Amino acid sequence: MTQPSTPSVPHTVHLTKMSVKTGDVAEHVDWLTRLMMVGVGSGAVWSAEIIPSGAPDENEWTLVQRFHEHYLIAEWQANSDRLRLLEEVAPRIEGKELALTDSVGSTHGTVGSIAVAIVTRVKSGLESAYLEFEKQFQSAQARRRGYRGVYLQPPTKKTPGIWTTLLRFDSPDALDEWFISDERKKLLRLAEPVVSSTDYQRVTGSFPGWFPAQERGQKGPANWKTALLILLGLYPIVMLEIRFLNPTLHGVPSAIANLIGNCISVALTTWVTMPLLIKAFTPWLFPKKETPSWVSPVSIAVLVAIFAIEVALLWRLL
Repeated sequence: MTQPSTPSVPHTVHLTKMSVKTGDVAEHVDWLTRLMMVGVGSGAVWSAEIIPSGAPDENEWTLVQRFHEHYLIAEWQANSDRLRLLEEVAPRIEGKELALTDSVGSTHGTVGSIAVAIVTRVKSGLESAYLEFEKQFQSAQARRRGYRGVYLQPPTKKTPGIWTTLLRFDSPDALDEWFISDERKKLLRLAEPVVSSTDYQRVTGSFPGWFPAQERGQKGPANWKTALLILLGLYPIVMLEIRFLNPTLHGVPSAIANLIGNCISVALTTWVTMPLLIKAFTPWLFPKKETPSWVSPVSIAVLVAIFAIEVALLWRLL
């Protein structure tokens, strides 16, 4: 998965801060989202991000827009679509529903407790059509319960047709509620003609690199399940290293010997044992509504049996 990078040029960040005093917070955040998409559609924005306040009792939201060049910020401030949106929100500012300020900064960090990274590949020549869909998508999710902002990077010259999104919610339940919602499913169907592929990566578990992403809002495996599988695959590797590798490395400084052993353990766990175990225990790791109730106890019994076999075999070998 392509990870969003950070622009190296300083002072190319435009901040729009919105402090909600009264009224529907989701409606105000939706307006900020539409402002973000106007900037993205202009082609001047390198990446955009909506960040909530770090204090739970404050309704301050910040739109962070990173521009390709510093001079583009002035063009953005004079953008006619942006000015129309400002006219739309002006009565609310005058009515003390919210306060709006903007400034130019150098950097701004991301926050959020539960996140999903989404990489969408758009079919060549259909970028404009997808932009209209993305506007609907961002507006819809900004109104959802638990929404805590988004990082959005439109295509660049080095990544044509690729949209990178880091979507944040305040809890797994809120995120899953949006992912399985009829509204989101409808939007996904609308986008199918212009999208060639979409990759998801949930970044909430303790071991996200070893376990596959859940594309439709399914919860990832519980940490105790992932820990058991990792232990099941790692235990025999470590024991065999003690028996065969350690004598070979006798006389090598312990820091180097341990590094070699750890490299081998991680490599075998990542590319050998974990793929096999995840494939074998997928129904237990990612149960669905139709998964039989006996899958969980049977899977645990099989795990216990495999642990017992490993201990018995390695006991005799070592």
